[in-house]
Amino acid sequence: MIVSYENIEKPLVNSSGKNSADVLCPKEGCKCVVLGKETATLVERDGSKLVLPESTLPANSLLQNNIDDTHFWHVGNMMDFDNVGFSITVGTTKYLSCADCDLGPIGYHDTTCDPKEYLISIKRAKYRFDD
Repeated sequence: MIVSYENIEKPLVNSSGKNSADVLCPKEGCKCVVLGKETATLVERDGSKLVLPESTLPANSLLQNNIDDTHFWHVGNMMDFDNVGFSITVGTTKYLSCADCDLGPIGYHDTTCDPKEYLISIKRAKYRFDD
């Protein structure tokens, strides 16, 4: 069962503190798995870093700039992703996109963070739960 963030009826975090479902690209028809089940932890971070400058946001973007995105799936190694694209870098923020359809940004990586962290917005994803 694939559901958008707005329609989730099951817990997103399991008893071990990891994502309880596969994290997928939010674009209708794209089934790219960004993070596999039990790969990431839920964290709270600065949502303003996810906001692209207006000059770089395509007019037909499916994703809207929203600073209310403060909850993210966190991984510490880019190899933890099943599929993710790295798009433009603005300042010290490298934006993450879907590896299959290039929709983004779905998350970001602040290149100055130590230890490294890669973040995917929980609102900019769909979820596939085991039935």
